[in-house]
Amino acid sequence: MHGLAHVATVSFLASRAAPSLQFFFALGGGIALARSAERGGARTGYGTALASMLQTVAVMGPARINAPLTQAITAPMMGRLQARGAHPLTEFLGCLALRLVHYAVLLAAFIFVILGGIDEFTGSYETLTGWLGIVPQGPVAALAVTAAGQFLWAIFFSAIQVAAYRRALADWPLAAPPVAEPPAPGTYAERGAGRFDPRAIVIAALVATALLLASTSWPLLLGVAAWLIPAWLVCKPDHDAVPLGLVLAGMLAFAALTGGLLSGAGLELTLRRVLRAILLVAVATWMRAAAGPGGLREAFRRALRRLRRVPCVKEAAAQMEGLDPGPRLVAAARAAADRLADVPLAPVPLVDAVIAWVAAESADYRPGSGPARPRLRLRAPDALLVALTLTPALALLGA
Repeated sequence: MHGLAHVATVSFLASRAAPSLQFFFALGGGIALARSAERGGARTGYGTALASMLQTVAVMGPARINAPLTQAITAPMMGRLQARGAHPLTEFLGCLALRLVHYAVLLAAFIFVILGGIDEFTGSYETLTGWLGIVPQGPVAALAVTAAGQFLWAIFFSAIQVAAYRRALADWPLAAPPVAEPPAPGTYAERGAGRFDPRAIVIAALVATALLLASTSWPLLLGVAAWLIPAWLVCKPDHDAVPLGLVLAGMLAFAALTGGLLSGAGLELTLRRVLRAILLVAVATWMRAAAGPGGLREAFRRALRRLRRVPCVKEAAAQMEGLDPGPRLVAAARAAADRLADVPLAPVPLVDAVIAWVAAESADYRPGSGPARPRLRLRAPDALLVALTLTPALALLGA
């Protein structure tokens, strides 16, 4: 199963890094997760999905996670259904239902966190469509039109998933005997946390995110910014995740700005919402930069071990123990690029090439020890970091 988790990680990383066509880059990871559930059951499939998602967060941070997240939510269920001989329509309806729930959660987060509420969402919709004179207006119409568009996209993507998964699982390619050897311990270094314990960094990031979601008052926003700037300067950050964070921050800031102006929410309130969107991404990017991939991986491992009684978490912990970062991810990505380089740009040949890569790469993978794990020890600076994160909450007490 480690090979399938490894392939899902590579596919999901490619999806998050790609400027477009994220669904199609993540499809290979979904096939791997469906195969995992088909062979080992639903708990194994969802454990593999959780491990691969946490691995991608450790490498890239939490930005742009939605495209692979949909595959992680739906693929294990579909693999298990196919193992039980379910009808294709049953798989399609199950995939469609989970996609629609995911879309509904994302839409609610966009409306209430980025735009500021249903009134702003409705105002933006009416500004964009009211001049036509034939489009229904009002909050119900705004939600209905948006939901209809998402429903059509969900049908399209669900149909592709069902077709690709069934094609892969019905006739799984026989891979050649493994030829790759796992890298020897210590052959490469993985960056850990620079100054603080990664567990303290994750807790501080979660606290700051919760505060930002609680209010858009100027004192709270400026308080979070006043904490984040020195925290960034003193943490010895790894800047690999910064470019992706800047792109996402710009996209969300633009959405908050245009949504606020189109809805007539007022410049001052719109600017507060823009700043909150930027700070949410900045906190997430800081978490990855401050903890480093090695630090986050170790923090995730320890959290999974503590939560092992939760369904699928024990399986996820076992999968993470065998996943390696660094050169093996790069080599797998290059193998996928080489396999797809000469494939005709047609649906069936592309899907068959992806299936062949998933089967070959997962069969060839052997868990290695990877780099040495960081030794974690909570100290006074870590407690101070978390305590200072709570200081912006004083603005909520005075509100």
